[in-house]
Amino acid sequence: MTLAISQNRWARTTRMFLACLLLAAQFPLFAGEGHSHDAAPATSAGPALPRFTAHSDLFETVGVLDGAELSFLIDQYETNEPVLDAKVELESGSLKSPLAYHADHAGYSMPSEAFKKPGTYAITLTITAGDQTDLLTAELVVPDPEADHANEAPSKPWGLWSGMAIALLALLAAVIWRLRQTKPGQAKSMSI
Repeated sequence: MTLAISQNRWARTTRMFLACLLLAAQFPLFAGEGHSHDAAPATSAGPALPRFTAHSDLFETVGVLDGAELSFLIDQYETNEPVLDAKVELESGSLKSPLAYHADHAGYSMPSEAFKKPGTYAITLTITAGDQTDLLTAELVVPDPEADHANEAPSKPWGLWSGMAIALLALLAAVIWRLRQTKPGQAKSMSI
């Protein structure tokens, strides 16, 4: 029967070891802020381009700052039909510029030199299409590319590893303590 009691203690020690191992395996699930374990959202290949939208009862537009040009698509607000070959003028601060029409993609554009610096620009578009005239207003926000890097939090992978190390040390200490409780020759014997 001495063997039976030792096996019982060994089984309890093994169960405790497995329970601690399962607990230690859970540490990667406790990720820090901003580290979700949900499915990753779809991402684009690069940063989003600065853009704005505006609409009135007659027209709607989307403006995109892309490299050397500020481009626009203009539609009828109620039908989404493209507004083709309209007279369009942009005002922003002291800048007043007509937009060029591009028939190949039914859009409008202008050089973007005035919007190179980071900041918020008030935009007013005067659109004249046939007998319809309207003003659209919006804000174009050009982000500072250096500000994005300044706000990034440093990565702390050591937190995960230190938590796992502490759990494994606690597990090792529990196993050693349990094994010391059962010393050879000290097992109780039971008679049948």
